[in-house]
Amino acid sequence: MDCYGANPRLLPTKLMKEKAMPKPTIKRVPEGHYLQWVNACIAGHGKGETSSPFEYAGPFTESILMGNLAIRSAMMVNPKLKGWEDKYLGRKKLLWDSVNMKVTNFDEANQFVKREYRDGWTLTL
Repeated sequence: MDCYGANPRLLPTKLMKEKAMPKPTIKRVPEGHYLQWVNACIAGHGKGETSSPFEYAGPFTESILMGNLAIRSAMMVNPKLKGWEDKYLGRKKLLWDSVNMKVTNFDEANQFVKREYRDGWTLTL
């Protein structure tokens, strides 16, 4: 298979002569995703079009980051305990509140969600 699914092939390859390949259902991005994003920015809010709009990409990215959050919290250790059942504090199902951007059932995991800035430094939206 070529880069990014270009020129797909059936296996075994003899099927390429016997079967017709379906037409792609996803529109290709001939200019590339980066240039497409820049063009959408230049066009202005609501006027440009991207192949992966934020309405899709935002929640998708949030779910991937939740996986990272689960891995990091699962490795949190209570050094006072010896048994593995109690030693790893975060080995549990995490409940996520997406509106407030925080884990609701394991506060210790929230340290990985947002950064605490030094005095004199802030990030505002």
